[in-house]
Amino acid sequence: MPQETARKKELVTVGAVNWKGEWGNKAANLDKIKSKIREAARLGIDILCFPELALSGYECSEEAGTEQRPCALHTEAAETIPGPSTEEIARLTRELDIYVVVGMPEREAADPKARYISAAVVGPEGVLGSYRKLHLATPPTWTEVYCFRPGKELPAFDTRFGPIGIQICADFWKYPEAVRILTLKGANIIFVPTGSAVSPGKTDMMTHATAAAGFQYVTYVVTANHVGKERTLSYYGHSTIAGPRLPRMCAIYSQGADDEEIIWATLSLENLALARKSSQVSERGNWSLFSREYQKLTDSTG
Repeated sequence: MPQETARKKELVTVGAVNWKGEWGNKAANLDKIKSKIREAARLGIDILCFPELALSGYECSEEAGTEQRPCALHTEAAETIPGPSTEEIARLTRELDIYVVVGMPEREAADPKARYISAAVVGPEGVLGSYRKLHLATPPTWTEVYCFRPGKELPAFDTRFGPIGIQICADFWKYPEAVRILTLKGANIIFVPTGSAVSPGKTDMMTHATAAAGFQYVTYVVTANHVGKERTLSYYGHSTIAGPRLPRMCAIYSQGADDEEIIWATLSLENLALARKSSQVSERGNWSLFSREYQKLTDSTG
């Protein structure tokens, strides 16, 4: 086997976009997403991640908070997956031989009132599917619950670099059990589209939580965040790529600042496999006990 062919199988270059979109301007955002995909392809990136709801803008329009009802912005912007925007992105990913994880509002074809905060996974093969955010942020600060429903599945997506998993914002920050399940399913990389707004200590949280997850679950983690001001919220960026790098079990491969940019890193799947073999987390975890205890908690809380 030629050396370059073997090299491609064990290495993957991942990227995350510190993203500044135009709130409520889906057409402009789609054009910019495509421009960033082209830029990423020129950089040699194999899998590129955009933040939460990058296609539409994260914030709900005002009526969600004042009237506690679905907002006009996300109602109008939501699309099926596959749908117009993902099919347009797919034409580009086929041409450029790249995978993309892009945050967007999704609606069900059979029930237009069923909308989700989703991440579409698109690659050279076309639209691979979507992940729907499981844990919606709570009011009064956040208004997601008035516009969206929580997802009900935890899929891993097959790529030529192996399975990848997705978590969206609160799923990752607050509910680490899902990352464990995805790694047990064989996911090599967890991509985290997020909409994390400015508040004290947040930049440290983005970096440290990404690195900690890479260490605890012996996986690569890629977080992607917005930057700048949207409608009323401001975001701090600091998208991060982290995970094992033997002999270190935890390393920060790349980190953004608070400006718009693409960060990227080349990761070794062989190194990840060695780290997992060394840690034996999957083999030694008492998963049956954890499952029983979680079921007891579920039964006791209804």
